Amino acid sequence: MKIKSKILITVIILIYGCTRMAPETTTENQGVPGCTPQFPNMKVTYNNYVKKVITRYCINCHQGGNSPGPGNFTTYSGVRLYTDFFAVRVIQDRADMPQGNAPLPKSTRDSLNIWINNCSPEN
Repeated sequence: MKIKSKILITVIILIYGCTRMAPETTTENQGVPGCTPQFPNMKVTYNNYVKKVITRYCINCHQGGNSPGPGNFTTYSGVRLYTDFFAVRVIQDRADMPQGNAPLPKSTRDSLNIWINNCSPEN
């Protein structure tokens, strides 16, 4: 009887333990749920790089309200809404942004591309 009780308790513990596992962790502050970073060793984030680029080249026209450009690029969430358009309007060699100026330097465009392909992390 003791052996059956021990086996039953062991089975219950195993079943309970397997259903109460810790949730999977994701990359810290990953910008896009379910996105897999394409360049995981390159740490380009909104706070350590992209924000400075946006402030220098984009914020004059994209600050929300009555500004000439669409979107409010004063916050991470505001910029994130437009990252799909960056590939065409900002990153490509014949980009038309910043409007009325030459495309951003190639190294800057490459870094923005890495940021987007790494799921646009904030930190």
